[in-house]
Amino acid sequence: MSLEGEIRVKVVWNGRRVAGVRIESTRPTAARLLEGRSPEEVMAFVPRVFSLCGSAQTAAAQQALAGAGAIVETEIRAVSDVILEIVHEYFWRLLIDWPRIVRHPIDAASVAEVRRLPTAIGGTAGSARFDYAQRSPAIGAALSTIATRSVFGMSPAGWLALHDLDELDAWVVRGATLPARLLGALLREMPGLGRSDVCLMPAATREALITSVLPVMSGNDDFERAPTWNGEPVETGALARMCSHPLVAALVARDGNTVAARMLARLCELALLLVECTANAYSEQGSAWVDGFRSGDNEGVGTVQTARGLLVHRVRLEGGRIADYRIVAPTEWNFHPEGALAHGLHLLDADDPSELERRTRLTVQGLDPCVACAIEVGHA
Repeated sequence: MSLEGEIRVKVVWNGRRVAGVRIESTRPTAARLLEGRSPEEVMAFVPRVFSLCGSAQTAAAQQALAGAGAIVETEIRAVSDVILEIVHEYFWRLLIDWPRIVRHPIDAASVAEVRRLPTAIGGTAGSARFDYAQRSPAIGAALSTIATRSVFGMSPAGWLALHDLDELDAWVVRGATLPARLLGALLREMPGLGRSDVCLMPAATREALITSVLPVMSGNDDFERAPTWNGEPVETGALARMCSHPLVAALVARDGNTVAARMLARLCELALLLVECTANAYSEQGSAWVDGFRSGDNEGVGTVQTARGLLVHRVRLEGGRIADYRIVAPTEWNFHPEGALAHGLHLLDADDPSELERRTRLTVQGLDPCVACAIEVGHA
């Protein structure tokens, strides 16, 4: 049994551009699979069924259950586990997934090196035997060395010091790394690809969620498949979190919320996380990455910021068992039928079906679904 499913994207092409977009999800709702289970069963179930963002999903479930008043004897996923998971995801996307779409040689060796690091330094991430806070500077320094060589062509701190688009253009022209060459190609050949005017998600504070999300989430059985913020679709992820960074803000001001802007935001966030990790400059308490709170009688909410964006778990208990369980993953925000992907594909230009599919896949990758995505090209 799985909570994953897939996203199905159908684009209707008139021979010149996309004339229509339909997005469907086959992900089953959490309530149907988790209703009637005990909190302990949920905590055993969640890590087994989510192949991606396992630390984030586990942390969100723990926070939601704790908010509902459940006491579960299980290993606590720390903020640091979630951050390390995000860093791993970013290396994978930048060095494997993006190159594959454009048929460029991948850098699997660097990704494998990243994934081996926790064990090499003395433990297993997510395990009680692995004190991440103690080893964070060592892991951060090792990850930064890999990123300097394979991602930035300079130290993460040096890359963060780039001030404007002229300096960014100089970086991509040098093409010292695979991500620099990929971003350069996007900026040269498809600067407007995936442009969406869907609003970026505001900061997901408790107060904002209580006001803008939970009232509708609690009373709408379709909310898991098509979530909204104050009744409107929003885009979540690195672009929403990093939109105030000078480089990201400048690119968005020039080109809009595009695939290139989303890739740049991931680069900025990766560099920032590596700098903070090396300096041990984050707090396990009161973190913006992982939170949970009581939202009603026997009801709790857990939120985690993942590589793809905001993950929300909401649970209600009756008699110590699950009466209602809802999960809204980042994919549901970004792949909303009227969300950022649909807007990004609308009126997409392409002269032939193969180029249309390639540009569609790049747009999908820019929003990075957490499940498989099937793309179908139809003709108007």
